[in-house]
Amino acid sequence: MVVAAVGKNSYYGKLKLRIQAEQDETPLQIKLTVLAEQVGQVGMFSAAATFLAMFIHYIYDCFAEGSFVESFVSVETIHEVIEYFIIAVSIVVVAVPEGLPLSVTIALAYSVGKMKEENNLVRYLQACETMGGADNICSDKTGTLTKNLMTVTRMFTEQNIHETIAREIMSDETAKLFCLGVCNNSSANPKFVQERGQPLRIDQIGNKTECALLEVAYRMGYDYEKFRNRDRIKKTFPFSSERKKMATAY
Repeated sequence: MVVAAVGKNSYYGKLKLRIQAEQDETPLQIKLTVLAEQVGQVGMFSAAATFLAMFIHYIYDCFAEGSFVESFVSVETIHEVIEYFIIAVSIVVVAVPEGLPLSVTIALAYSVGKMKEENNLVRYLQACETMGGADNICSDKTGTLTKNLMTVTRMFTEQNIHETIAREIMSDETAKLFCLGVCNNSSANPKFVQERGQPLRIDQIGNKTECALLEVAYRMGYDYEKFRNRDRIKKTFPFSSERKKMATAY
């Protein structure tokens, strides 16, 4: 065996790096970043203005005492300046809203609960603001945002397109060929429950497309459990995109 690549250079490593890529900031995070910068600027301006005002007031007191040089050039001046600086730093520290991240997290957690009540399950708190603001959701995968069930709605048989799926839309020979083909060329195992006076209930187990076709065969009188003979199978050709069909030899 020859090892061609390891770590981040391997195929699995490249996939892992893509998964771990940094995600873009959400609109709320962008606004909070701007707010934090504005609060920081206001805090710095207030601290500088406070320090300057207190220092000017101290100089004025030195002038008021009569001897400015002796009063200003002293150890007491250093102590006063250090105290003013500590007050300015305290203003900057207090200006930072420590409870803002907590309040945002609580608001997002509350949003998760409200969205869950509308049958919209959100795994990550950060997704609440984007999912909550969505007007239209487009998806190209059938069943992802629906009941995860497939149903045959149209059929083309014997040179005709039929909007209604019923036994009468095709001849007996065509129905037998179609239903036996569906029953044998499938691996799904749906459960059909027909109670008296109740509509047909279907539990689709397996491939959803095969379950939908097996439902059509069941409604035409062909139960796959009676016509799918596993003991007589000689070879199975699974479905592929090249052949665009599945075949079973008996």
